[in-house]
Amino acid sequence: MTTAGAVRESGERPNSVLGKVSLILSAFGDDDYSLGLAELRSRTGIAKATVHRLCQELVATDFLERDGCNYRLGVRLYTMGLRSPQQRTLREAARPVIEGLAQTLDNAVILAIPHDSELLCVENLGTHRNHARSTADGRRLQLHSTAAGKLTLALLPEQYPLASVVPQMVRCTPHTLGPAQLPGELKRVREQGYAVEVEERRLGYLAVAVPVRGAGGAYLSALSVIAPTAGSRITRLLTALTQASNVITTRLARYDSLRAPL
Repeated sequence: MTTAGAVRESGERPNSVLGKVSLILSAFGDDDYSLGLAELRSRTGIAKATVHRLCQELVATDFLERDGCNYRLGVRLYTMGLRSPQQRTLREAARPVIEGLAQTLDNAVILAIPHDSELLCVENLGTHRNHARSTADGRRLQLHSTAAGKLTLALLPEQYPLASVVPQMVRCTPHTLGPAQLPGELKRVREQGYAVEVEERRLGYLAVAVPVRGAGGAYLSALSVIAPTAGSRITRLLTALTQASNVITTRLARYDSLRAPL
């Protein structure tokens, strides 16, 4: 498990509020969904009362979120991360392609990126018969009941081990897969190279997701479309998504070549 380890490695205790906040946020490792005050106190070396006070302030500013008696990293951190050069490049390359795809299919198109143990929606353009809506607000997607989530679980098994996913599984509809069904589903996703969910997240809707790959074939994000179950053909959606994904990959390569040092 990855943790900050700043206190344990250096033995230093920061005196500034900013330093203490940095330790608290860095205490969350790749395998941590949420942490309690006792664990945060242990990992940071900061007094429990101070940890509690700072966590309350971080919750108020959306840097942390409450998870029962525990705390987890908040949406604001994710949305700030989207401003990094790598994520800006991905969004710049994908945005016009997603806009065209949403208009062509007349349905919502989502771009989601793996981020630690979460899947974060960075673009969400159009809804059925409505192209006006556009959000990139850091909304997290469920891993087991969405097409983008299942694709990510299948392609990044080390980053998203089932042992950490199963306890978080919630049955959204009668069609949502259970823990016993998920491994077989992920095997099919790996074999076919795309993911489908039919009314597993919401009755009356289905979704299809394909990977967007970068240099060397690395999985960067999931491109998915959400459409009404009635009247939708999965093969048509899959063809359009695959073509769009290839265009985004080509645009990313062009961006990389333009920014490469001479």
